[in-house]
Amino acid sequence: MEHNVILKLNKIVFWWYYKRVPKFFHKWTILKSIRLLVDNYEHQEFVIKGNREVISNAIKTERDMQKQIFNLKMKLQGVSQEKIDPLNKMFGTDLKGISKEEREN
Repeated sequence: MEHNVILKLNKIVFWWYYKRVPKFFHKWTILKSIRLLVDNYEHQEFVIKGNREVISNAIKTERDMQKQIFNLKMKLQGVSQEKIDPLNKMFGTDLKGISKEEREN
């Protein structure tokens, strides 16, 4: 009973606050509601940071895999490393072709 009265007084005195927050936060007094809002914000920031890390790791892995697949395609097509080296210098890439040792075997 006492909690309900305190909550109603909070809603009357701090009507501007309760008007702006979602209904979920209307269950508590203003101090507890603000604490929950802050915790909610901090948790959301933590989740966003984790998602960014996962996405950046996935992008890095995807690039490495594409590079490996492209290098394997170059070897399967029989492109020699001597033909690729000038392109690597020109574009700053690290493409791999068939080396002399591999061709001689």
